[in-house]
Amino acid sequence: MFLVEGVKLDPGHSPEDLKRAAAKKAGVPVRSVQELSILRRSIDARDRDRVRIVYNVALSAARTPGGCREYRPGAISVAELAKAYKPEPVKVAVVGAGPAGLMAALTLSAGGIKPVLIERGGSAEARTAAVAALNAAGVLDPECNVQYGMGGAGLFSDGKLNSGISREYFSAVFGELVSLGAPDDILYESHPHIGTDILRQIVVAAEKKLRDNGTEIRDNTRLDDIAVKDGKIASVKLSDGDEIAVDAVILGIGHSAFDTFRMLASRGVLMEPKPFSVGVRIEHPQSFVNESRYGKFAPLLPAAEYKFSAKTLSGRGVYTFCMCPGGKVVLSSSDKDTIVTNGMSYRARDGANANAAILVSVTPNDFDGSLFGGFTFRNRYERAAFEAGGGGYSAPLEYLGDAVGKRVTDKVSPTVLPAGRECDLYSVLPRFVMDGILDGISAFDRQMNGFAMPGAVMTGVETRSSCPVRILRNAAGESSVAGIYPVGEGAGWAGGITSSAVDGIKAALLLLEKSSR
Repeated sequence: MFLVEGVKLDPGHSPEDLKRAAAKKAGVPVRSVQELSILRRSIDARDRDRVRIVYNVALSAARTPGGCREYRPGAISVAELAKAYKPEPVKVAVVGAGPAGLMAALTLSAGGIKPVLIERGGSAEARTAAVAALNAAGVLDPECNVQYGMGGAGLFSDGKLNSGISREYFSAVFGELVSLGAPDDILYESHPHIGTDILRQIVVAAEKKLRDNGTEIRDNTRLDDIAVKDGKIASVKLSDGDEIAVDAVILGIGHSAFDTFRMLASRGVLMEPKPFSVGVRIEHPQSFVNESRYGKFAPLLPAAEYKFSAKTLSGRGVYTFCMCPGGKVVLSSSDKDTIVTNGMSYRARDGANANAAILVSVTPNDFDGSLFGGFTFRNRYERAAFEAGGGGYSAPLEYLGDAVGKRVTDKVSPTVLPAGRECDLYSVLPRFVMDGILDGISAFDRQMNGFAMPGAVMTGVETRSSCPVRILRNAAGESSVAGIYPVGEGAGWAGGITSSAVDGIKAALLLLEKSSR
């Protein structure tokens, strides 16, 4: 097959239109095209009056295309990456079943190591039920929620797979997801997403695949302690009283388990404080975003996205994060009497509202600079949000017009459950954060006219976009305690589903290589 790049078509085109355009670009008769595969699809909306769909495709034809280079597909599953290794038997625990932990466990299993997968929260089905109880009745399960459980925090998100890191190993991540039930279009969309509804099915399929391959899964089981001997991990101690001897641990604990971080530090696992971000979720009508991005072509195109960043008047960074087209704001608390928000979308992205976090950077200089000062900082404002919401897990919210002294019309209906309560968000968040949010909204309005509409609603607080600490690791991927491989967002080495999954795969391959010597 041969690579044909930069095939441009109008919105609303047919598959036959794509075939004809690709053949023309390749310089071959359309009747000679035998096979055509989409490698990448993106929307060029720089000019709203001339929106184009841009494709890179691979095609085979009876006549060799002139000037086209041969297309060679990359790896399509973690099994292809792992098959090069023949490891000796070793005992490995994978702690945390988010994207990093799940992909690490799948890679180890494919390579011949059957790990024990330990997850403090419940199954995808149990988590869905727990979140439904929180949304309906304000009942929080501190061990099974949006933060804890199979699939990690990303299970209740938009299921975005785009990332700013190198595309190394991406094909393995995407290929594995497709094998577990993800839609094929994630393989070629420029901004791939799965949707929280499909992502839950994928996590169930991943769990079944691991069990069928001999992996032991211990959900509803927390890592309570570790034993270290001569500077190396010796065993893990679990909340059910079991102690498991191990040769290695892949540690993908996420960004919320403060108790686990504290335990690890007490056992000699070195960490450092790092910057993170705090802010709110903002909601606009999705129709406004579509029109702003695509103009008259909006009805022919999928729900539009945006991504903005700017500097506040004080020089801090402010940016949008995890934008969810046609989505809703979801309560993501894991500690009692706190409010944490996130955003999620279903595969169809057909909700009335678009939402995104607007986050302001926080550095160790904004608190006492201690190792765990960032956890204390964010918890303070999560509790302030709970109080401002009046208890019962109602989230504090404020219309933008009220925050800036403008008349509010055409209010956007908030989507957060179980409820929202209007308040002054300056009473919830630090002044530098709220000032930064409003500075950012003004800057973003210059990029998308109307972003600062008075009826846009802000819901607090978003504090879990990243971890306040980083677990140190060496070039071999190990922490200061030998045999512990910190991975993913909680370890401070990744951000988002894809980069966390890649980080888990890399750690698993390091272990497979080491065990094969």
